[in-house]
Amino acid sequence: MKTRRIELWSLLWVLALCPAAVQAQSAFRVYGGLAPTTYKISFDQNAPNFGGGLNYSNKTAKSSYTAVNIGLTWSSPKGIYVDLAASQSLSATHDLWDSVASQKQDFSHDTYTLTAGYSHPFAQGASVSGFGGFISSNTVLNAPSPPFGFSKDKFDSQGIFVGAGAGVPALHGQFSGSVAIAGMKGKWKDDSGFNNTADTTFGFSLGGAYTYPITPALGVTADLRYQQYKYNFGVVTTAGYTVTEKITSLGVRLGYRF
Repeated sequence: MKTRRIELWSLLWVLALCPAAVQAQSAFRVYGGLAPTTYKISFDQNAPNFGGGLNYSNKTAKSSYTAVNIGLTWSSPKGIYVDLAASQSLSATHDLWDSVASQKQDFSHDTYTLTAGYSHPFAQGASVSGFGGFISSNTVLNAPSPPFGFSKDKFDSQGIFVGAGAGVPALHGQFSGSVAIAGMKGKWKDDSGFNNTADTTFGFSLGGAYTYPITPALGVTADLRYQQYKYNFGVVTTAGYTVTEKITSLGVRLGYRF
């Protein structure tokens, strides 16, 4: 199954490194890095139980993987910025069907985010920011076939988010933090015809980071992020049910401004 989620790379990077840039001139920044990530998706007691081991009720799938994150940020002298970011999991597996198959099943998670916002710098290097944007993500959880009549669950989600953050200078670098909420649409389907759409989806994310400037143009950032989303699905063959997604990551990335 797939899930969506909000990426905060864009905000954390802008808060940590852009205040000085936005006071001078328009600038572009490219960044990239790796983030060890833990992903969990849980189904409540009303989730489908199709029998024969194909049971989602009260189940939780978990995957631990490394995500590759890249992005491009444009910032103006007036503090306006636009960020385009992408995140893709490297080779990974999940444990949803460990009770059915002896071999781990493949897993993947991709996210694409477009963010626009305003960062306001204060004296001494502190800053506050407000932002919003659009996110699209997809998750694939492979399934053993046979015994099942399908080979993968897919979850696609799209939605909008808004949030705020702040940054303060310390330890020869800058600490930053952010919070965001999201309203999204999600669809769960497999490759044999099952298809269900979430009626409502609500989520939030929290992030914190520390950035150290190696040079005026080059910086390194370490950040911690937590995201949680709840998808409420309507009737298919069972009563309505809720699917909850939780994503935690701790990453490092390099960024270069030009």
